[in-house]
Amino acid sequence: MKGSRSLILSVGLLMGIGFSAWAQVSNSLYFMQGVPQSNRVNPAYQPNCRWYIGIPLLAPIRVEGSSNSYAYEDIIYPYPGEDSLITFLHPLGDKEAFLDKLKSSNYVLSDVGSALISFGFLTEVGFFSVDVTSRFDGNVYFPGDLARLLIDGAEDGKSYQLDGLATELMAFDEVSVAWSGAILDKLRVGVRGKMIFGIGDLATTSSDLTLNTSQENWLLQSDMVFKASLPFADVSYDEEGRIENITLKDEIRNLDPWALPKYAFNIQNFGLGVDLGVEYRPMDNLSLSASLLDLGYVKWKDEVHEVAYTTSYDFPGFEIDPLEIREDFTLGEFLDSTFSQMGYSLYHITEFTPGGVYSRRLNTKLYVGASYDLTPKINLGLLSRTDFLSQSVTEQITASANFAVNRWLNLTLSYSYINSYFKNIGGGLSIRSGPVNMYLISDNALNILFCPQETRAVNVW
Repeated sequence: MKGSRSLILSVGLLMGIGFSAWAQVSNSLYFMQGVPQSNRVNPAYQPNCRWYIGIPLLAPIRVEGSSNSYAYEDIIYPYPGEDSLITFLHPLGDKEAFLDKLKSSNYVLSDVGSALISFGFLTEVGFFSVDVTSRFDGNVYFPGDLARLLIDGAEDGKSYQLDGLATELMAFDEVSVAWSGAILDKLRVGVRGKMIFGIGDLATTSSDLTLNTSQENWLLQSDMVFKASLPFADVSYDEEGRIENITLKDEIRNLDPWALPKYAFNIQNFGLGVDLGVEYRPMDNLSLSASLLDLGYVKWKDEVHEVAYTTSYDFPGFEIDPLEIREDFTLGEFLDSTFSQMGYSLYHITEFTPGGVYSRRLNTKLYVGASYDLTPKINLGLLSRTDFLSQSVTEQITASANFAVNRWLNLTLSYSYINSYFKNIGGGLSIRSGPVNMYLISDNALNILFCPQETRAVNVW
C-alpha cells in the first residue's frame, strides 16, 4: 500500500507550491462599497477610483473552511464535570448524536486564493484589471453509511451504499484580464478571461462502492478510479506494474528558485476560464446584478497516473488458531492483523498505471443579487449564491446592510444561510487612507468571536 499512500501524501505537498491561504469568496464582499476587489465576485462592478494596485501576496487574501454536516461542537466538546475536552469517540462521548447529524452525502470544502499581482485602471472605454492568482480547490465527499460503518461496525445481512466517496484536490495558477463597461445607459457588463496553469491534481473520476455483509462473508463491489497529475514528483513502478515509490523532485525539495516557475506555470497542464457579470439599474436607487464565475476547465497531461479498483471481492474472513495466540495478544493487535491482511488482498487486485490525458472543470459559481439605496450612504442588499460542485449543488443566501460613513470608512453587516446553518452573522470594514485601502470582511465574523463551536463555515477576506 506504500505507493497509494505516497500518492496521497505527494499531492498534499503540492498545496505548498504557489499559494498561501485557504479561501472562499465572502458573500459580504459582493455589495461592499469602497473595496476595489469587489469586481472579483462580479466583473461588471467598477471601483470608485481611477486605479488601484494590490500588495503582492496580501491583496486579496481569502480564508475559508466549511462542512455541510458538522460544527466544531459536534466533534469536540467539554468532558462532563471536568475542565478538559473529549471527542465523540470517547466512552462518554455521544456517538449517536454525531451519527444523527450525518446526511446521505457529506462534504468538506475549501477554495484557496492568494494574489501575486493585482491592479486595475480606468480608461475611456471602461475599467480594466489584471490579476495573477494562485489557487487551490479542495473537496472531500463521503457517504453517511461510511461513517456509520466505521463507528458502529458492520451488521450482518446489511447493504452499505458507499457511492460518492471522493477526493478532489487541484492546485493551479490563474492569469486573468477583466474589462467592465456600460453598453446602455442603465446596463453595465463585465468579462474576465483566464489562462490556467495546473500545478498538481488528484481526482476521483469514478466512485461506485457497495458492501454487503453476512455471517459467511462480506461482498465488496467497487468501481473506483483515481487520477493524478504529479509534475513535481518522481513516480517509480515495480516489476508487477504497481506504484513502488513517489518522491519529490530534487529541485522542488531544494526549493530551486529557477525551477519553481516551470511548475507554477506549467503549460502542459493548461486550461481556460471565464467570469461573466452584469449590472442593471432600472431606477437610480435600485440595482439588479448577476455573475457567473469559474466557468472553465484544466486539461491535465503532465505526469498523469491512474489507480483503478474495479472488482467484486468476496472476503470470507480469517481463521485464527487459538494455539498460536499469545497470552498478551490484544484486540488491537487482532484488528491490525485483520485489516492488514484485508488491505494486502485488496492491494493486489488494484491496478496502478501511467494514465492518459484527462480534463476537470472548475467549481462554477452563480451569483444573483439586488440592492436598494435607502439613502446616499445606506444600502441594503440580498444575494443568492449557487455552487455547482462535481458531487453536489449548494445554495447560500445573504442579506446585508452597507454603510458609506465617509470617504475613508465603509462598513457592512450581513446575515447568511450557509450549509443548512442559519446563524451566520458577518461584517466588514474598509478603511482608505490616501492611496492605501485596507479591509477585513467575513460572513461569519460574530460567530467566530462569540460562538465558534457552532460554526460550520468560516471565511475571511
